[in-house]
Amino acid sequence: MNARRIFILAVTLILIGAVFTGVISAMEPGTGSSAPQTVTALQNVRDYAFGAGQTYVVDGGKLYVGAASTPGLLPARWTEVTTPADVIVGAVAIDEERGIVYIGAANEMAIYRSQVPQSGVATGANSQPNWQRVPLTAEVAGGVTDIAVDPVQRLVYVGTDNAGLFRLRDVGSSMVLNAQLLLDEPVRQVVAAPGADLALARTDWHLYRAENFGLSWVQVDDLIQSVPTALAVAAGPLGQVTAYVGTMDRGVLKTQDGITWTLANQGLGLVPGSRLSVDALAVDPAQPEVVYVSTSYLYGTTQVHRSPAMVAMSTDGATAWTPLETNLKVAVVDLVPAVGQTGAVYALTTESRALTSMPLGTALAAAPAQAPVEGEGGSLVAGTNPGAPQVAATSEAVPTGQRLPWQSLLAWIVAGLAALALVFAVVSDLRSRQPKPVTGREGSGPLAQNPVHNNR
Repeated sequence: MNARRIFILAVTLILIGAVFTGVISAMEPGTGSSAPQTVTALQNVRDYAFGAGQTYVVDGGKLYVGAASTPGLLPARWTEVTTPADVIVGAVAIDEERGIVYIGAANEMAIYRSQVPQSGVATGANSQPNWQRVPLTAEVAGGVTDIAVDPVQRLVYVGTDNAGLFRLRDVGSSMVLNAQLLLDEPVRQVVAAPGADLALARTDWHLYRAENFGLSWVQVDDLIQSVPTALAVAAGPLGQVTAYVGTMDRGVLKTQDGITWTLANQGLGLVPGSRLSVDALAVDPAQPEVVYVSTSYLYGTTQVHRSPAMVAMSTDGATAWTPLETNLKVAVVDLVPAVGQTGAVYALTTESRALTSMPLGTALAAAPAQAPVEGEGGSLVAGTNPGAPQVAATSEAVPTGQRLPWQSLLAWIVAGLAALALVFAVVSDLRSRQPKPVTGREGSGPLAQNPVHNNR
């Protein structure tokens, strides 16, 4: 009996220890997901940032990082970065001077920041990013749509879908929220020139310019006389800055101060009777004078028809444009420059937001079609680098969901076995305590209660 009780006690202790280990393992930061996943192609790119020799990309609500073996080109492989649990990543930005990466949550009003190791964002199980949560507001539900960083002023501008624009100052140990512009429409894009009092934000219908480094904002639609469709900013080595705005029907405009704007459409082939619409703008961060643009023509008044036009490049700050591809079949809605490689650019389209490891050497229209991805398609139509070797787009399946780490899984298995053993021991003990029937002589059945006879 004592041996059985000791066994039950031991099994109970094992069960409690295994359950405790599993719970603690599941609660540890970063252990709720599987080991970092590596892919060779990204299929649903929403944002990107360059910094510290790395390229950071938001793809399908996750953050990926990679380093290219060839300078200027995108990495051939991407590693998933561990982010806070339940956070859907919607935006990313880098403060390269201080080595800080910022991500915006698409499913909450908050951003997160983490120090970037010299080799890039830590992805190993023993060196996870130490994310610090920075809440924006608790009064409105929504998420972050874009982030822009001014590393000189230590300012971070955050665009949201339901709460307008936020201005935060990074003071090192924390971030201070000191300005907000309330808007009744989502912020689509924010850009900021480092060290200059020049920051712009656009919604679907309006353009806003920052004053006093974002302490206040003014609407400047009247200055561009159109609807903004794309933004980009270039910062030269001597402190000169230029902001570019793409419009719905006036092509490209540029400014050095946000007040005086000039048209910059030479070489974009404006067709009489049509409206030149800009779909995307991008600046090479290593060559501020190199700018890329994708355009379409709009026809009609009551019913507007869009005809994709071209992807073009300027090497003189949009003074003149040189077509890179004029036979577009679909509109290019985002451009990713190959840093330092003049004329090499990656393109995301209305049918695809996929990104391969290097730009294709063929024309956009000749790119092979692939199966669409849920959301906005999934085939790549990208690249313009004449003479470059053609590279086929390859991909690996990106795992979805989360898996328990092996330590937690083993703990729960042990807990299950211990629970079965405990149940078996308890049942056996209870059965052993049941009273046994009283028997007569050996081999005879139970004693019968003989009736009492009165022989008198």
